[in-house]
Amino acid sequence: MPERMRTWEMPNEAAERPRFSLPFLVRAFALVLIGLSALSLFFVGSIASHKADELAFDKQLVLVDNAIRDRQSLMARDQLGLARWDRSVERIVLDFRQSYIEDEFVESLWHDFGHERSFLVGPGGRLLMTAWRDDVDFAERVLSKDEGLMQLVDLAIARHNTNRIAITGGFSQRPVQAARIHEIAAYGFVEIDGTPMIASAMAIVPDDGAVALPAGPPVVLVSAHPVDAVFINDLNAQLELPGIAFRINEDGLLQIFDVGNRMLGSFIWTVEKPGADIWSVVVPAVVLLCGLLLTASFVLGRYISRLSIRLEESERRNRELAHRDTLSGLANRLSFDRALNEAADRLAHAPFAVIAGDLDRFKAVNDQHGHAAGDAVIRTVAERLRSAVGAYGLVGRVGGDEFVILVDAFRDRPRLALLAQTILTSVSRPIMLPSGTLVDVGISLGIAVAPENGISAHAIMATADRSLYASKQGGRGRVFFAEDLDTANLHETDTRSADAANAA
Repeated sequence: MPERMRTWEMPNEAAERPRFSLPFLVRAFALVLIGLSALSLFFVGSIASHKADELAFDKQLVLVDNAIRDRQSLMARDQLGLARWDRSVERIVLDFRQSYIEDEFVESLWHDFGHERSFLVGPGGRLLMTAWRDDVDFAERVLSKDEGLMQLVDLAIARHNTNRIAITGGFSQRPVQAARIHEIAAYGFVEIDGTPMIASAMAIVPDDGAVALPAGPPVVLVSAHPVDAVFINDLNAQLELPGIAFRINEDGLLQIFDVGNRMLGSFIWTVEKPGADIWSVVVPAVVLLCGLLLTASFVLGRYISRLSIRLEESERRNRELAHRDTLSGLANRLSFDRALNEAADRLAHAPFAVIAGDLDRFKAVNDQHGHAAGDAVIRTVAERLRSAVGAYGLVGRVGGDEFVILVDAFRDRPRLALLAQTILTSVSRPIMLPSGTLVDVGISLGIAVAPENGISAHAIMATADRSLYASKQGGRGRVFFAEDLDTANLHETDTRSADAANAA
């Protein structure tokens, strides 16, 4: 054996050895493999980090844009009760009464809905009235075609003309349900007195057909609110984005343009960057891989799996946020509309009912105790509605203080009336604010039953909205069934005819 060892170590044999030993090649291959793996991981981490940051930013843009659209839609819904009203047509379009505009029209826009600026614009761009809160100015002037306010008015007139219908004595406008108010209202941002404002405009039209519009352009109501700290705080109550603000320049994250496509400013906020979490996983994994390839590969797989779970959980939360109202925890408009459409598709086998609700005295709570108190009231009412409805159906929040209920467990009037009474009693109980103050609000309800009151989601929702309107007109804090609408409308028409006769 010693001889063999010496034979292998002979100098002529050593000259024939490979230039690089196998251990060296193995080590070199391992180093190359580790280096390539590390570079690959850094490359993948860079792509994943960039994509995660990009997706997070895109979703935040969508959330902010949707929140702004919700505010515009809410302003239009506030306007609807005053703009679609025979009395407004009589005392603004047909007979311009300054006392009515000051004492009822502008008073309601400011004190009931908080619309800081309001305008009435007549044919030819004549500015008939300007109001700041409840301070009214009737000085007339003609708006320039280049003014953002006039461009918004022109868009509202175009919407009106699209939906205008002929009635006895003149013209009116095709009714639309509140969920599709964008068909008759014009939304946008405008610059008024050098201040960017969010605005909504719609034509003043009859509601019951007792009066008619003359031929020609309508009178348009415009409501506006400055994009100020109050607006930003109200917007962020839904979004909860850190550092959100509005700048009058174009270097922000979400740029805002007026109706004429002129830059007014942009929103900024601190953008969430989940890509940093990805790097915190990739870098340790690369370090471990450089130490021991197999162990590092195992660790990397485990971390990537965890990362995937986290991203899936984030996606699940985002999907939930897209279908849930963030303040109340109830179904939002998108989720409720989807459920309502599905119920309408199954109507032949599963009839249902829709209850539309609107809080009473909620504006007083906001005015006296602040928006935080109003949010607390919304959350309490939402919990009471959820408890009252239980397994009978789906409860949703579709506006500031507007709720809707899809009842699919029954549709007979006695049980619907009992459920409505339970809701009225539950909501009207005193509510303890975080400050310890007791407040009370009520709720008005309108009920429509399918298929008797409509077979499509659009029709049944519109009927429920009309029933709710009749409920609030009848004194608030009550329930009104759609099947009673014809009787109520007849009584209201007789009453208004009598009022008109007495006035004459």
